[in-house]
Amino acid sequence: MKKMHTYLKVMTVALLAVLFLAGCGQSSSSKSSNDKTTSTRVLKTAAGKVKVPLHPKRIVTNVYTGDVASLGGHIVGATSLDLASPYLTKAQKKAATNLGLTMKPEAVLKLKPDMIVTSNEADVKALKKIAPVVYIPYGSTGNIEQTATKFGQILNRKKQAADWNAKFKAETKQQAKRLTKAGITPSKTTIGIYDMQNGKLFVDGAKWGRGGQALTTGLGFKLPAAMQKIYAGPGFQQVSTESLKKYSADWLFFGSTTTGKSSNTQAISDLKSNPIWKSLPAVKANHVVQLPFNKMYYFDPTAVYQQVKLITDAMLKKA
Repeated sequence: MKKMHTYLKVMTVALLAVLFLAGCGQSSSSKSSNDKTTSTRVLKTAAGKVKVPLHPKRIVTNVYTGDVASLGGHIVGATSLDLASPYLTKAQKKAATNLGLTMKPEAVLKLKPDMIVTSNEADVKALKKIAPVVYIPYGSTGNIEQTATKFGQILNRKKQAADWNAKFKAETKQQAKRLTKAGITPSKTTIGIYDMQNGKLFVDGAKWGRGGQALTTGLGFKLPAAMQKIYAGPGFQQVSTESLKKYSADWLFFGSTTTGKSSNTQAISDLKSNPIWKSLPAVKANHVVQLPFNKMYYFDPTAVYQQVKLITDAMLKKA
């Protein structure tokens, strides 16, 4: 009987130990599972839902390099056009591998990214086995403040996005005051954005760079009715010299875009000597601003922020 009692005590202790260890294992497993769940999140993209890291640390980008960098995202690879931006710091450029014109899978794989951000839908299929691909169609992010907010959500850096928006509002308010003091009231002044591309003249809305967001969302200038239609539609449109009066504005911002060996020198010279161009009120008033292409092409938060003062300074010289 005594042996039986001892045996039961031993068995009870053993059973309790097993239950305790099982509980610990379950707790550990549950904790591990929770960690795994909270280390990723699901984003809704134009290509469907994609699971991304909660805090991405190695990002490869195409087109949106400036947007990611503006909020402090760590970029390890980007396309050459993005890396040519004068608004990226030396440290940001040094940390990123130049991928050339496109993101080739072999080159991207070597960088071991944990997130890929692109404007090219084909990249989703080509790169999704390497890392989660966030596909953002070109021109779909809204105005610059909405863009900052969107990338704050994508990168899980909402505070950084909110801080940038507050900083942007303060800067635009300060620069708009400088303009108003000089007799230029943005809310009562129209602007037109022209771009000579390989000998052909285009009119831009305010969504394709060229300082459009700095001028409208930032400083508060207005687009003429004809340009508002372009802004709401395709975003840009080739125009003839004969139709220039239709796209006239109080101030004109003129850019020159070239590719390869082509040059706009002759085309620009012909435009400036054209009687219709000379008859435009802005041209007569010397209210035509031409700024360096490389400083006006980019339209990420950092670029737009710096363009606000760049544009203001240029206008004040002609006011």
